[in-house]
Amino acid sequence: MKLQHGLFLAAVLGSLVLVNVMGLRFFGRLDVTRDRSFTLAAASRETLGALDEPVTVTAYFTDNLPAPYSSNARYVRDLLEEFRAASKGQVAFEFIDPAGQETEKDKETKREVKQDIFGRRFREPTSVEKELTSAGVQPVEIRVIEDDQQQTKRAYMGLVIKHKEKKEVIPVVQRLEGLEYDLTSLIRKLARTRTPVIGIVQGHGEPSLQEKLQILQSSLSQTYELRPVELGQKDRFDSSLDALLVIGPKTALSPVEAKAIDQFLMEGKSVALFLDSLQVDLRQFNPAEANHGLTQLLGSYGVTLGDQLVADVNAANINVSERRGFMLVQMPVPYPFLPVVKHLEGESPISKGLSEVIFPFASPVSVKPADGVQALTLARSSNKSWLENKPANVDPRRDWRSESPQLSGPHPLMVQLSGKFKSAYAAEAAQSTPGATPVLAESKSESRLIVVGTSALIQDDFAGMSRGNQALLLNVTDWLLLDPALLAMRSRGLQMATLKPELSDGTRNAVKFGNALGLPALLALFGLVRWRMREAGRTRVSLSSAGERAGERAST
Repeated sequence: MKLQHGLFLAAVLGSLVLVNVMGLRFFGRLDVTRDRSFTLAAASRETLGALDEPVTVTAYFTDNLPAPYSSNARYVRDLLEEFRAASKGQVAFEFIDPAGQETEKDKETKREVKQDIFGRRFREPTSVEKELTSAGVQPVEIRVIEDDQQQTKRAYMGLVIKHKEKKEVIPVVQRLEGLEYDLTSLIRKLARTRTPVIGIVQGHGEPSLQEKLQILQSSLSQTYELRPVELGQKDRFDSSLDALLVIGPKTALSPVEAKAIDQFLMEGKSVALFLDSLQVDLRQFNPAEANHGLTQLLGSYGVTLGDQLVADVNAANINVSERRGFMLVQMPVPYPFLPVVKHLEGESPISKGLSEVIFPFASPVSVKPADGVQALTLARSSNKSWLENKPANVDPRRDWRSESPQLSGPHPLMVQLSGKFKSAYAAEAAQSTPGATPVLAESKSESRLIVVGTSALIQDDFAGMSRGNQALLLNVTDWLLLDPALLAMRSRGLQMATLKPELSDGTRNAVKFGNALGLPALLALFGLVRWRMREAGRTRVSLSSAGERAGERAST
């Protein structure tokens, strides 16, 4: 018997050893999250698989960080392990604790605390800190408990990515959910031979990159080259441009510029038009007419941009100054001219997974595409929206209690078109004169066009209010430049897992109280039924035993 037990134990141990050995060669895991958040995206695998030169990642992470920072290093290490496996060894990485690189002189420098003329305490940076600063890795100040006291500690959580002679930096790893996208984008940027160029049309009162488009510039400049462009005396945009953005012109584009945009599309390239019918100064809320001059051009593609403003009950708040005695107090009030689109729609990589996007001072935009062109409406206002005719009263102090607007929503706010476009100047193609720039009657290949009824949603005032606005901007540019794989990766984790986009108050309360009280009540009911069944069983057994005893006594 003991021999059999020994053989059984040896067989179990041998099987476990064999399974572990096989696991070293055959690795797999199951990701059951809705967005497959813990599985490398197709864009990452494609990028890493195409590497023909090594990429090195140096992770500078301070050891023994408190929660929640303690999990950052572990997540980064796991992600880089996945990158190394997907790249077949082309991605190499190392983790360095900056404190472990300090010399005795550095340690002495850290102990030497000085004071400035205001009595503020400071110390000189160590040689390691100077080296990291020059590399672009920035320290962060975090609060820790040491020796039963709360103290401020300088920590590092940055990445340096190198490929050949080029280098990119993630100064601080802050959001883990977007780290895979950031790493993949930077590796693509390092490995590619040419940077795509996006032209930003200027010369008609549009916001400049340094004025109101700083978020746009910082977001897109990591992957693309942004180039302000003006036609001047030319009748065509530079052929080196890959895509074109027209953002909020105040004065009309000339017929020559409209024709240049048309011919840019006919070259098989992409254009995004963020156009306003009314522009509003947020400091004084003075509306100003905007004339983009592209109505006729858009009409030739089947796109109609209204001149009204969309107002919506589902809107973002805006801070309004109110005087309370001798004080000015900032009070948040609902502002219907900032419609919030809860969920974008359409089977498009631009809109997939995006929610909570603000469309400030938007006009309705509708589309009836011509043959050969596919069109999708990507965003609509809610059912509780309406249209305000000009001159619109956009004062945030407007008393809505005395008004009953006619709800006419939903209204389309953003459309995309793709396919073989017919030129608005096709009639000129057959009449082109020798020596003149030839006019293309239709697009050489598939072109892409985005039309949005507002430019404010990507300007700094509102782009910083919502992550959805920033993600939408990045999605639009990636789609224009034929990189849909990155769109799917960026959208993961942005959409909340709601049961339905909209729930009535009764349904919402039923679900809430059902989860809070329903499950305990069901459990109590199950226990009660189970207890009654057991009591009934005991009663039957008692009656049966009593009957048997009575029968025995009768027989005797």
